Amino acid sequence: MKKIKIGIIGCGAIGTNLASFIDTHFKNREIELYGIYDIDKKKVCSFLNKLNKKPKKLDFEEVMKGADLIIESANIAVAKEVLLKGLKYKKDLIILSVGVFVNYPNLVKLAKKSASKVYVPSGAICGVDGLGAIKFSEVKRVTLTTSKSFHSLKGAQLLTKLNSKSKKEKVLFRGNIKDAIKYFPQNINVAATIFLASGVKDIEVIVKLDPKLKRNVHQITVESDKAKIEVKVENVPTKVNPKTSFLAILSAQSLLEKIFSNLKIGS
Repeated sequence: MKKIKIGIIGCGAIGTNLASFIDTHFKNREIELYGIYDIDKKKVCSFLNKLNKKPKKLDFEEVMKGADLIIESANIAVAKEVLLKGLKYKKDLIILSVGVFVNYPNLVKLAKKSASKVYVPSGAICGVDGLGAIKFSEVKRVTLTTSKSFHSLKGAQLLTKLNSKSKKEKVLFRGNIKDAIKYFPQNINVAATIFLASGVKDIEVIVKLDPKLKRNVHQITVESDKAKIEVKVENVPTKVNPKTSFLAILSAQSLLEKIFSNLKIGS
């Protein structure tokens, strides 16, 4: 049986973890890690030494053309390129930088019309199945409140003028999803996932700085004529990149397992 080749674009916290997961979890199945690409070639080469079976393809174009399933775990700009080329080459794709679908809504239409399968993990939240179901009712309100520490929000544009020694909770942002992704491109993929799952464009996004927090906290409230959903998730940040919650990595692992399993749980 021909092996399914997986390529990874982006060698950060999520990309390296998924490469290790594929290397160990799928080692006795018809799946192989075909290639890894990152703009930092030294980082990739250093990481490859930790794998049992080292992929040979490190070039972006080679990975895009040769892999059957491509995982993007870089940033919104790279995700756009991966989507456009992946759809052109009729590749199946897993997109982690979900904000790309908000910044470039035409990509949603392209993905729906293409011969490719495009997957989006649930990421750092729970309740995506419920969000997907509730879109068939009359949705009245969707709110996302994200609370993080200085460490997890480091680099955000709206954080630069604040004193990192402050111990007070502060609302940094309240507004729509597009502006939320503009000001917090590395922190607010959750909002984009809610948008894709629920189909609701008018999502209120609130971003709070809470210096006392040790975890990244997401609270989702959805009200419709058929149900009310309230979800609160407290995520442990990854050590490599505190902007990324470890649940985002685990959800991508779960998605990979679901794709290659005959038994699929959840809608």
